[in-house]
Amino acid sequence: MPSLTSDDGVTPNIMAPINSCDGGIRVVDAGANEVYCAVQIPDIKDFVLYRGPSSELPSYDDLGIVVKYAHEHGAKVDLVINQPYMVERIEKHIRKHVRNCVDQGVDHLIIGDFGVLSIVKKLNLEVPLVASTYLASMNSAATGFLEEQGFSRAVLERHLTLEEIKRIVDNTRIGIEILIHGGGCSNINASCYLYHHQFPELVEAQRQSNTSTPCSLPFTLRNVDDPQDMSEGVRVMDAFEYCSICKLPELIATGVNGLKIEGRTGSVWYQEATTKVYRELLDLIAAGRTEEYGERLEELKNGVYFLPVPSDFYRLKDLWCWQNRCYYSPLSQAPYKTPLTWQTWTKQHFSWVQR
Repeated sequence: MPSLTSDDGVTPNIMAPINSCDGGIRVVDAGANEVYCAVQIPDIKDFVLYRGPSSELPSYDDLGIVVKYAHEHGAKVDLVINQPYMVERIEKHIRKHVRNCVDQGVDHLIIGDFGVLSIVKKLNLEVPLVASTYLASMNSAATGFLEEQGFSRAVLERHLTLEEIKRIVDNTRIGIEILIHGGGCSNINASCYLYHHQFPELVEAQRQSNTSTPCSLPFTLRNVDDPQDMSEGVRVMDAFEYCSICKLPELIATGVNGLKIEGRTGSVWYQEATTKVYRELLDLIAAGRTEEYGERLEELKNGVYFLPVPSDFYRLKDLWCWQNRCYYSPLSQAPYKTPLTWQTWTKQHFSWVQR
């Protein structure tokens, strides 16, 4: 096992997603060092990249409540402004939105579009900037360029190895964050063209197969040299990662500054419980309690994992470990072995839990 701390002995921060005041309070209490969130823009409420209003705080007042609570408990709040396609019609709304959020005391602005970056720079704000994973940083040349543009941190793409992450950290002056839990993407972030085109055939196929994205659709594969050699229900484009609890020592050893949990559209208890699990494991690692860390891993993989009620239905080992659904694992981009994607399973199970 590698060193249980980064090269400088510092344990990275946990970044937790929220979409409500309640979520903000709970993830801070669960041990998040930073909270990241978006806020609905009053004049263009439904203009969101990939996600809808359910992924955002409903108002600036809610943001103020989250910021106040976080600051009182030693945590920070990062504002997500990933809106793309800056055109004159919405530019003034984005500008006003950023000012309103900064007035509430946010600590960082997470930006995923160079149009938004241009607007923010013109506002001359004294708020550090974080390059979103939508800017697809995959090497030190990219992070160096982002530093030149004024970013103080960058969230790396998911499609990297541990060695590549370490190399970027060693050759970059700005802070580096990585995603550690929740849904990923088979494509490089922000480069998916299926998602933006709702072809009737795709919409109907998604409805019939109960999938949330086109890349999760099952396909029938045929061997062109042997028509009888056929496989059905193969999700050839679906390669979502899910978890990295076993990889934490290696990830910390790369020297990254932040570990980011995906899930702004998730439920409050998912956000809270996932944060709590990673906080517990990081603290064990930081304290050098290697044996306890290993024991806790086995408990998490073989027992009930971050569910709010007792359940025998979901074991990490049964659903994810055997499929190598690990962030930064050599096989993390392999197709699922089960016909059920994690989004579909989650929706079905959450509805079952709530009943």
